[in-house]
Amino acid sequence: MLRRVLLASLLLLTTPALARGDEIDAVPADALIGHAYFSENTPSVVLFISVRARPVRILWVAFDGSERPYAELRQGEQVLQPTFLAHRWIVRDAGDGTPLEGFIATRAAARSNGAPQIALIR
Repeated sequence: MLRRVLLASLLLLTTPALARGDEIDAVPADALIGHAYFSENTPSVVLFISVRARPVRILWVAFDGSERPYAELRQGEQVLQPTFLAHRWIVRDAGDGTPLEGFIATRAAARSNGAPQIALIR
């Protein structure tokens, strides 16, 4: 366990994308679950990084409010996810499905010359 925490910490310190990107503030997952929304066609990129001890699932919240699975991460793992401005993402516990956090791609990534926004899953 300590090795995983150290690996995750090292990953956060040495990943070049982290130095160039802005971290997205998490929002309560319940605020995004089941709600429809509209989005622009402005491309964005989110780098999801898990530092949680338990595996998590990353799901895109479709425009009608339904959820679509995209990735599963263990502690210290990351995934670079192309997306669009205002797209919503839910992070759930991979074991019991409990909603943990939500993230919304913001305009900062669209202005960053391709540097991803960072969604740190705590």
